[in-house]
Amino acid sequence: MADYLTQLSDEERMRLFNGVGSWNSYDAGGKIPSFSMSDGPHGLRKQDAIQETEHYADLNRSRVATCFPTSSCMAASWDKSLLSELGKTIAEEAQCQQVDVVLGPGTNIKRSPLCGRNFEYFSEDPYLAGTLAAEYINGMQALGIGTSLKHFTCNNQEKRRQTSNSIVNEKTLSEIYLRPFEIAVRKAQPASIMVSYNKVNGEYAAASKFLLTEVLRKKWGFKGIVISDWGACIGAVNCLKAGMSLAMPDSNGYFSHQLEKVYKDDEEVRTKLEEVNRLVIEAAQKWNGGHQQEADNSKIDFVAHHKAALRFATNAAVLLKNDGVLPLPEKSKITVIGGMAATMKFQGGGSSHITTAPHPNALESLKALGYEIDFAEGYSGDIRDTSEHGFAQAIEAAKKAAAEKRPVLFFCGLTEEFEGEGFDRENIALPEVQTKLLDQIIALGADVIAVTFSGAPIDIYFADKVRAVLHMYLCGEACGEACAELLSGRVNPSGKIAETFPFSEKDTPCYGNFAGEEDNIEYKEGSYVGYRYYEAKNIPVRYEFGFGLSYTTFEYSNLKVDVEKREVSFDLKNTGAVKGAEASQVYIQKEGADYPELRGFEKTLLEPGETKRVTVNLDENAFKTYDTTAHNFIPDAGEYTIKVGMSVRKIVLEQKVSVSAEQAVGQTSANTENTAYIPDLALYDSFFTNTFYEQHHKGTFTSADNLGDMAKESFAVRVILKIINRIILFSMRGKSKDDPSVKIVLSAIAENPLESLISITNGIFTEKLMSRIVRMANR
Repeated sequence: MADYLTQLSDEERMRLFNGVGSWNSYDAGGKIPSFSMSDGPHGLRKQDAIQETEHYADLNRSRVATCFPTSSCMAASWDKSLLSELGKTIAEEAQCQQVDVVLGPGTNIKRSPLCGRNFEYFSEDPYLAGTLAAEYINGMQALGIGTSLKHFTCNNQEKRRQTSNSIVNEKTLSEIYLRPFEIAVRKAQPASIMVSYNKVNGEYAAASKFLLTEVLRKKWGFKGIVISDWGACIGAVNCLKAGMSLAMPDSNGYFSHQLEKVYKDDEEVRTKLEEVNRLVIEAAQKWNGGHQQEADNSKIDFVAHHKAALRFATNAAVLLKNDGVLPLPEKSKITVIGGMAATMKFQGGGSSHITTAPHPNALESLKALGYEIDFAEGYSGDIRDTSEHGFAQAIEAAKKAAAEKRPVLFFCGLTEEFEGEGFDRENIALPEVQTKLLDQIIALGADVIAVTFSGAPIDIYFADKVRAVLHMYLCGEACGEACAELLSGRVNPSGKIAETFPFSEKDTPCYGNFAGEEDNIEYKEGSYVGYRYYEAKNIPVRYEFGFGLSYTTFEYSNLKVDVEKREVSFDLKNTGAVKGAEASQVYIQKEGADYPELRGFEKTLLEPGETKRVTVNLDENAFKTYDTTAHNFIPDAGEYTIKVGMSVRKIVLEQKVSVSAEQAVGQTSANTENTAYIPDLALYDSFFTNTFYEQHHKGTFTSADNLGDMAKESFAVRVILKIINRIILFSMRGKSKDDPSVKIVLSAIAENPLESLISITNGIFTEKLMSRIVRMANR
């Protein structure tokens, strides 16, 4: 390592802080090793080799790869082994694609179901999210491919994500929003952490010494590198001092220019730069070389990977209702209505969009199993077409099905217009063109089976009016085959939702305080996030956290709790007639607490009549609480109720236990505790005191402000922004304004700080132009 550093000039050391192009670290002309990165997390978005660099609008141009189910879908499997296998399978493709580090998984908490990027995240529960993230990381890194756990932290909305300020107290931050990252770091040590765009308590996460050094490295013992989200490095000097290791993407010299101004006179900058240089070189040494010497798609077993994607999807889909109409009789005649049966929604829009090989849709897959299909499109699967021109044919098909007493499969869900990176939803409603048609079909008296698609909760208001509801989430390229396998009963549904489905977005804990027009977002609900809120306030929900049905039934008995070993065990029996898997959940509630908390889970596959003894290991924090005086989780002795359930509201076994202080501590290890940690009280005090920041106005605008805010007060900037938007729309002609790849670019240009635009526009937006716009905005 010392030899590598001595080979570098001061200019090269400063340059090493910034990436090269969009996807690589700096190699100083071959003097040091480098590594390459690619978007994830549910498949590779490796840019085509013919492209020297990636333009920001090229999100959908990438090499063919396998699209696996998104994180929101995989979480519904509640299967740790599947997350590990997912990581390994993507790693196999990364090896063939010359990718060293995959940018994933995402483990941000689902504060609101309206976040447009929720499909990339696991859960509203920190323990579940962190545990699944750790499994994914360990699976991928076992094959020599690094991961980048993201987005650190409190990146819980897409609107104004580049400048929004998440204002959160210490207890809430530690228990809810930091906890999944902590679990993943302690259990898996990802190669890197990707720090988010937003501010937390008044300072950019990317420039927060409290988050990047005090918490991440000193408290948790993180050993990898900290990478900025693409364009999140605002103020290179401050980000470096805070603990950022690598700023992405290439700033075309801007970051080096900032460092050069202070390098000779600032000893802290020189010391910190050497520290992060070492980390980046160590990362390159460790993770470079885990792939083939030359990218070669022919070495990827796409057939095997597609089969894995199918298995993942069928294990994660959630049966939300079934009055006995499913599974469908073999090789029967069925009516299928809805454009989504033909043009299927199986992934989200944005940086995780994957280019796939052709694959069968639901119609083709059902026909392959011998079903006779009467199909009526009804509504178009094209996001640009919201007309009702297909209603008449669909109504006639539904009438015929009702008369012949055969089921109607209605495919519906969110199109790319409604959820994707860079924007949030306004409500949880389905597209109006779909619900209008569905209501008319239900009114005919047809036996409707709803097959729904989305990356987050939707309003299933029709639940009481249809015979069955099968929620597929965004389940990857094998979506069509997965639908057929589940509807036919060839596979028994076993998924359970990892997030609450409310009756309305107005019922959510942060309603009215989410993704507004202002940057300051106060997390007033505190730790009452997701099911914690609904249970504490006894609020009715459409489907509770952990809910999911099966084609079979299960019986729980013989509960035993071993507090010393942190083990909960019980007998689980399949009392039905078909093989099935059950995701058993263990919640713990301390006496006097107003909500239970998930502290363990296990998925078990059983043959008909089979009984297994299931043992669930509890979270190391099972009997701890966060203390703001100690600035850590501390043992919390007392009376607890251990609850074993099929969901948070369907508890089938309970046992009260007394936990002593010694038992609450539990058996610790280097992976779960940092006993040498001594908090920096000054950092804690400042981080949780200086929570607000003043937005700039004419006369005080800086390079940290954005064109959108400047345009509100400057006619000249409004003109510039309009011209830029027209250029973007022209360059992306042929695409709808509602296409996620268009929306993400337009929102980034308007909302990103000017400094960020230097990096993400590949040098088109220059430092000189930035300075001119700032002066113009302040006139």
